[in-house]
Amino acid sequence: MVRSLFKFLRLPNLIIVGITQYVLLYCLLLPFLQHESISPTLDHFHFFLFVFDTILITMSGNIINDIEDVEIDLINRPETTFVQQYISIKNAYFLYAFVVVIGFILALYLAFYVDKLPLVLIYPFAVALLYFYSTHFKKLPAIGNIVVSIFCAGVAGIILFAEKDAYALMSPENSRNTFIAFGLYALFAFLTTLYREIIKDLEDKEGDAERGCKTLPIVLGEKNTKLIAFFIGISLVALMLYIALGFYVFSSSVILWLYHIIAIISPMIYLLYLNIKAKEKNDYHKISSAMKVIMLAGLIFLPLFYYYF
Repeated sequence: MVRSLFKFLRLPNLIIVGITQYVLLYCLLLPFLQHESISPTLDHFHFFLFVFDTILITMSGNIINDIEDVEIDLINRPETTFVQQYISIKNAYFLYAFVVVIGFILALYLAFYVDKLPLVLIYPFAVALLYFYSTHFKKLPAIGNIVVSIFCAGVAGIILFAEKDAYALMSPENSRNTFIAFGLYALFAFLTTLYREIIKDLEDKEGDAERGCKTLPIVLGEKNTKLIAFFIGISLVALMLYIALGFYVFSSSVILWLYHIIAIISPMIYLLYLNIKAKEKNDYHKISSAMKVIMLAGLIFLPLFYYYF
């Protein structure tokens, strides 16, 4: 039951969402702000509430996703299915509504705190986006993959949006450098998520077909979908090579350059090889699991960037 509960809430993913936003603030944004003696818009307590609200949005998406996928999960992952085995669909919907309402109240408070009430509209938009992803978009070719990838990139981008008043006070050079740093990480998050989502569709194609979904492997076939995933992976490698080259040219830190090569680029190239060779469900599961490690390596890079750049 404990394993199924963790799967239901995606607890490790929620923790990573929170850690990601803290790392982005303290390792990317705050150093630029402090360099110009600019105070952030949100103090420590209110930034914690902001991160917690992001976690609640993500949690609501996880819950509604498992509710909608209960039939598919009973086929693809029966050993970790929580809904219907440990909690009724009715109670799962009640939990979903509770999380959404608490999150909205928190978002409303934060909007009042920064004296920008229209910002509260971001919350229902994000919740609705994840809801329609679970109920409609994920059953369509590519659209669901792109939506969830945009959301993961948005976990990074929303930090700049929340601190846009402080960001606006930066000098043009620092403002540009901050935007580039956040943009590169958001692009990394988008590409890694998109690649993994397509690999997961390949892994789950039997259950998805049973439910009548029209994911890429079902519409285009396994071979063509593997080719699409391969080119997305190549794009990710190209991005990482570009960043690594930048560190080699503009930074005296060999550590950053080596970390990129050893922890991100080399494993990704190996995954592309596995991508080509993959045939069975277990092959795709291994690639999907390994992508989590690469995504974590990208997050770990941010503190290294702070200390060594």
